[in-house]
Amino acid sequence: MAACAGTGVYLAMRLTEQIRIYQKLLAFLQDCAVYIRYQGLPLQELFGLLAGQSDYENLDFLENLKNLESCAGLSGIPIESRWESALEHSRIPTEARQILRNLGHELGKTDTQGQLAVLELYQTQMQTAYEQFREDYQKKSRLYQSLGWLGGAMLAILFI
Repeated sequence: MAACAGTGVYLAMRLTEQIRIYQKLLAFLQDCAVYIRYQGLPLQELFGLLAGQSDYENLDFLENLKNLESCAGLSGIPIESRWESALEHSRIPTEARQILRNLGHELGKTDTQGQLAVLELYQTQMQTAYEQFREDYQKKSRLYQSLGWLGGAMLAILFI
């Protein structure tokens, strides 16, 4: 019974973690816009700076990107390819990963105003994805927990 209940609680906790990731991604996109607007940082410096901040330590794709940046043999590879590779090995939800993948293909190809417009567009898309995920989260979280408890109770009754 405890194993079934624990599984339901575990699945609900995984959904909670994905909510936190969405929130951090929204903050990340806002910070990117602020650093580009007011400091004009190049993308490599920007991502290195943000990867070092404690607010984003759970965003594993930033850590992956930072690790790829530090590899000596990868200095000639475009940031777009490194961005793609960092996203492949991350725990980011699928829809958010696709939004970030598209963002990685757009950033760094225009002037400052163009980059800010791109960031605003993808921030809006991320906000929409986050709101949809929250709606699903509220339904699925309770469902997973209930099914876990009910499945455990059913097994307990069967074994009695």
